Amino acid sequence: MSLKNSIKEFKAYLGDKDSVLDTNYQRIAQSIQLQWGYSEIYSYLNKLLLVEKERNRHGFPLEVLQEIHVLQQIHEKLFPGTKGDSINNVSGHPAKSKQKGPNWL
Repeated sequence: MSLKNSIKEFKAYLGDKDSVLDTNYQRIAQSIQLQWGYSEIYSYLNKLLLVEKERNRHGFPLEVLQEIHVLQQIHEKLFPGTKGDSINNVSGHPAKSKQKGPNWL
């Protein structure tokens, strides 16, 4: 199942357009689907957005970056406690505070 079909808010954002992630980056789309609803998605999405000098990557087209950013915003809105978990729970201890992401949508 595609990201567009599995996340109704993403489908609403795309409208009649196809998702570039679904079309050209199926492995990434599948990884996002597997991590959807979990705090680990934030480190995965951030890793996608960073271009490391040691790796021979050229980065993504603007449309892909926009889709990743929108998916990040949707996730923060639907699962507000998970971002705080990924930030505060680095040492394995329960997070002391639940941070809400910005409500941009």
